[in-house]
Amino acid sequence: MNRMKKLLGVLLCAVMLLSLSAVGVSALSPDVTADTWATLELKALYVQSGADIYSDLNEDYYEYWWEDEVPELENYYQACTVNMRGFAMSPDGRYCYMGTLNGGTGVRGVAVFDTQKAELTDLYYHYNGEAGDQGNPFSYAKGLAADDRGYVYVGFAFSKNYNVVDLGIAKQLEDGTLEEVYCDAVYEFGNPGDEGGIHVGVNGVDVAKVGDKYYCYAMINYDYDALYCFDVTDPASPKLNKDFGENGVIIFSEPSNTVAGSGFTLKEGQYMDVDDDGTIWLVANANEGTDGIMKIAPDGSACVEVIEMKGIYSVEHEGAYLLCGMKDGSAVVVLDDSSYETVATIPLTADYGDRVTRMLVINDVLFVADAGNDSTNFNAVHAAPLTAAGQEFFEQLVANLNPSEDTEAPTEAPTETEAPTEELTEAPTENFTETPTEAPTEAPAEDPTEPAKSGCGSTVGFAAVALLTACAAYVASKRD
Repeated sequence: MNRMKKLLGVLLCAVMLLSLSAVGVSALSPDVTADTWATLELKALYVQSGADIYSDLNEDYYEYWWEDEVPELENYYQACTVNMRGFAMSPDGRYCYMGTLNGGTGVRGVAVFDTQKAELTDLYYHYNGEAGDQGNPFSYAKGLAADDRGYVYVGFAFSKNYNVVDLGIAKQLEDGTLEEVYCDAVYEFGNPGDEGGIHVGVNGVDVAKVGDKYYCYAMINYDYDALYCFDVTDPASPKLNKDFGENGVIIFSEPSNTVAGSGFTLKEGQYMDVDDDGTIWLVANANEGTDGIMKIAPDGSACVEVIEMKGIYSVEHEGAYLLCGMKDGSAVVVLDDSSYETVATIPLTADYGDRVTRMLVINDVLFVADAGNDSTNFNAVHAAPLTAAGQEFFEQLVANLNPSEDTEAPTEAPTETEAPTEELTEAPTENFTETPTEAPTEAPAEDPTEPAKSGCGSTVGFAAVALLTACAAYVASKRD
């Protein structure tokens, strides 16, 4: 595919990780215990509203759409940061990636934010042109993942979610931009965008190094539910891992499929996390009317267990814990990964997004992406340090992204470990885009329920722990 880039300027719109000169790690520190989660307090580092973009920008965007251009408008970045779904970060904490469904203008893509330079450096997206449905020529960028080699994996759902789902793979370059190395259909049926075809989308995308190979997993959903596993050891030439499922895929929507079990059969697959041994933790809505996590064997042959939980939307397996993000945006629930007992419930303020789309631990800091939708158009970034070392990284992040007027932002981590200091109580506003003056006032109607363990034919309920790292400002570059 031909790649065109167009710099549109820089807008600093999210407080994301901060730059460390040392290489960070994403593995959970052994110092993190059940008590750590129980006393953790998430702070909203940044809040962004898309409330004004509809009337201000729509007319300009329509003017440019059919010329295969993205307009240079002052509020462009705000327009692309509403309705966040996919979220990922490089394992060293240098870059964060955020996929958006739209911002009212219909422009959708993956924002790249350099946490060392504290600036947006790219926007990776696919323009469908006249093949897209009227008014929506951009693919939806949904599931996201990043590996330790510098590659980013993106699930692209074609406009209006009909007939085609693509997997895009891009290399993170030193100048902060992404260079696409591969893009092709994961699933294709009929003409792209044809509403007479099959309604398909993609939510869960993850990548894992298992042994000496890298695998990318993509969960296709809606009218066709299937989990694909690709060998991406050569990211420019992915191949189905024929040792997974049946010839590389678990087709949950086939009547003959037995992986889901008899008492909890998959209706929709959502977000997922994959362990280093290939074990898959997949958030699922069941045909039986329940929600939960399916623990799937590395070879895709069986569902090992089901943890039933009302209202779950995302999951992250960190150390001996499962972090469970709630769809109503109310909390992140932490479970013991063997007993599935609730260790802690970490609340999120009801003032911002309405769903937790991703939780990540980078350099002993927990990040939670809290995303809005068309009616609740706020995205928020929440974070909390888990250890003293994490506190250093957290403070460095805040200093880099919100420097004082008289001093330059530090570029290296502090040399001494200090005791945790008082955490932020408000979202910083200096050097950032405008924060909303009004916020939703209603709290979630229900609290998550307690979990209970069982096999694939039984259930485990659990409370919600929500950690989200969200959106950053970005420079647009276009992929055809």
